[in-house]
Amino acid sequence: MAAAKLIGWGARVLYLGPAFGLTPHRNAAAVLAVALDGPLEVAEDPADHMTRYHVARSVLILPNSLHHLRIERGRMAFLYVDPLGRDLRALIARMTNPTLRGAFDLREEAAVIELMTKLAEDRIGRQEGCASLGELLGVGTHKRATTRIAAALRHMRDEPHLAHRLTTLAARAGLSPSRFLHLFKAETGVPLRRYRIWNRMGAAVRACGEGASLTEAAHAAGFASSSHFSSAFREMFGMMPSDLAKALQAGAD
Repeated sequence: MAAAKLIGWGARVLYLGPAFGLTPHRNAAAVLAVALDGPLEVAEDPADHMTRYHVARSVLILPNSLHHLRIERGRMAFLYVDPLGRDLRALIARMTNPTLRGAFDLREEAAVIELMTKLAEDRIGRQEGCASLGELLGVGTHKRATTRIAAALRHMRDEPHLAHRLTTLAARAGLSPSRFLHLFKAETGVPLRRYRIWNRMGAAVRACGEGASLTEAAHAAGFASSSHFSSAFREMFGMMPSDLAKALQAGAD
């Protein structure tokens, strides 16, 4: 089986690897699905068992939209982004065929597929690859974070299990809470509360990818229990973390 990779990237997560073969489901996050090796199929009406399927290489699924993807062969890329952040607006602007549940066909589709394939095959470093992908898709920080906000981001990433309350972060940065919130959203693209969720989720997912059990990963990231982590993960990504862990492990075998 092809190797599976998971890249935590600020308030977004990029999965590269085999398709999961999931049944129709919803994600709390928005997801850009890109077929790296051949076409994918998207149900026009997932609730109708007689539905027709639209063939494409890339599709943007809006948050909380029932959808069903099929792929017969090859690898997939799934880029999950926060529904309240500016990434989603940027991605919508880069699609050419909008629908009620999302949109099809990236404007820079060939270049995105090539870059994601290089990331999947380790032919480009993650930092360089994500920076280039961000430029193509219009996602990521639009300017270099100020020293104070960058320090807060490092602190949150290094200690995801902590509460990271606004008053504490603002005091560390030497800013008023209102000024800190304004700068944080301006530079990350998402509100602080939403970023905290992504930060914890990313920490737990990284731990799972490194071989930790769901319980160990959940506690390390600050979730109350593995069941709390699993339910939050399923709501956001439309799958159980155990499904992802299996894909990552299978790719490593």
